[in-house]
Amino acid sequence: MDYTKCFKEVLLKYSFIDPTVELIRHNENITYKVTEKGSEDTYLLRMHKPITKNMQGVHNTREAIQSELEYLLAWSSHSELPVQIPVSNLNGELVTTVVIEHEEVHCSVLKWIFGETMSKQDLNSEGTVSTLGTRIAYLHQFSQSFQHGPSFMRPEYGMEWTNSVLTKLRSGEEMGIITTGDFHILENTFSLIDDRMKVLSKSIETWGFIHADINYSNLIHTSRGISFIDFGLSGFGYYAMDVAMGALLTENKLRDALISGYTSIISRKIDIEQLESFMFLAIAAYYAFLVSNKDKHMWIHKNIPGLIEHFCKPFLNGKTVFYNI
Repeated sequence: MDYTKCFKEVLLKYSFIDPTVELIRHNENITYKVTEKGSEDTYLLRMHKPITKNMQGVHNTREAIQSELEYLLAWSSHSELPVQIPVSNLNGELVTTVVIEHEEVHCSVLKWIFGETMSKQDLNSEGTVSTLGTRIAYLHQFSQSFQHGPSFMRPEYGMEWTNSVLTKLRSGEEMGIITTGDFHILENTFSLIDDRMKVLSKSIETWGFIHADINYSNLIHTSRGISFIDFGLSGFGYYAMDVAMGALLTENKLRDALISGYTSIISRKIDIEQLESFMFLAIAAYYAFLVSNKDKHMWIHKNIPGLIEHFCKPFLNGKTVFYNI
């Protein structure tokens, strides 16, 4: 597909006058930075076309994109920090669909958030990590009150999702990327986590709209604090999943600060075993995503044994791994 032709056609659907366009990356979306010449007006253009079929899902549908943007609009009116606010096209629509080479491509435009992408070095103090915990909590607090209509559609991160992650990893074993022995241990780990998830309740306190992709590249340090970007994988899941992803970004010794920051806003007991389960699922989902990328096969083959030794085996033996991975 001629993506240059595609984004040029999309730009005509908006009120841009003389924009410059810079490719950012092609991952779950193709993203461009759009800047109006002679001004500081800057936007993010997303073409919702994943780089591999392995990444396609309900989140790529027009209905799901529309729902994500509706959530961002609602969140922007409550958040004290910058939010990627959706921009309507000339027809007043949040989602723009163009047909290129007989294929529909759904696109959206968001206002740019100015700041620095965070890194591991930025999360090296109790204060910053605690602040991240509070930011995740504020997001969940809003989600608990968020009202949406019957047409609202986003992915769900429950049992069906965990099974799909395991299926993708199984294809890695079939391709010889993951050894049969290692895959059996992964399979046993999933089985234990499935047993734990079966008894988890889906109450307003535990289950709701989550970011589902908290990583360094999706945290922006702005002049006003830490903001979340890229809600492209957001959906309904256990709030513990976002907390677990936050924990994976921090040093072992600082993870209590993350939990402390979170519980200072949402006062409820945090189950460390649950966090361990979702930490594993977040890591496993990343490996599953990379399985379809041939350039990453050697990396997966090299790193899976470390996950087995340092997480799966202790986890299956009933040991606490939250502070060790």
